[in-house]
Amino acid sequence: MSEDNQDWLRFDFYPTGAELMRQGARSGSLIVLKEGEIEVLRDGAYVSSTRQPGSIFGEMSVLLDKPHSATVRAVTDVQIFVIDDALKVLQSHPSWLMQIARLLAQRVNATTAQLVEARAGDAPEPEPMVLPSTVFSSWSDPQI
Repeated sequence: MSEDNQDWLRFDFYPTGAELMRQGARSGSLIVLKEGEIEVLRDGAYVSSTRQPGSIFGEMSVLLDKPHSATVRAVTDVQIFVIDDALKVLQSHPSWLMQIARLLAQRVNATTAQLVEARAGDAPEPEPMVLPSTVFSSWSDPQI
């Protein structure tokens, strides 16, 4: 993967109303907003919108190797960067992977706060986040 010609990165343009990413599809790509406004829909319901350059989409699908959990649609004409074969690119750029992990942690934190506020204390306790045994089995702890 060459850093000089950035063959892993391409620029794309979508007109107003176009779908950049469809819920239930798999692309293996990350989308990074350069310019314009997009909206996120899940099961046809509005979730959010943004005009923030640098906003990323498709990371959950890439990292979980699952179909996209939402549809991303252009509210205005948009310019985007597309990182195809994103998992391979992220594996070769660990600092980017760490940034995405931080963004996901912020999103989980915000979602947890919203759930607590919405449920006012009578919600079941969330499942703990558990590392796969393949991660910690390599830590040389004789008790594992």
